[in-house]
Amino acid sequence: MTVSAPVAERRVAVRRKPAVGTVCRFDGPPGLGLIWNISTSGISMLLSETAAAGSHLEGWLETVDGDDMVRVGLRVAHARRIETGDYFVGAAFDRPLTDDELRPFVAEPFGD
Repeated sequence: MTVSAPVAERRVAVRRKPAVGTVCRFDGPPGLGLIWNISTSGISMLLSETAAAGSHLEGWLETVDGDDMVRVGLRVAHARRIETGDYFVGAAFDRPLTDDELRPFVAEPFGD
């Protein structure tokens, strides 16, 4: 029987459930990403087209009602096609978001 070594935790920030209607609107392709989870250091999202690992994306983290927007740059860490034909993409922000910047985009309250 083979026993696997424990995998080291690579996350540098707590992942949170996004508020309903939180998206990332990109300046060009891939267009619009539906946020799956979010942290101060990055996001995972669903995209209708792929973004290559290592690529850089620029856009806006926003709520669909347009009340809150934060300009973000992202470095794609991984992308994989899922059964629906969409892509599950994980990306790190160019700079960590502050708690105040993150607050409008999370579903649950967190400490100040």
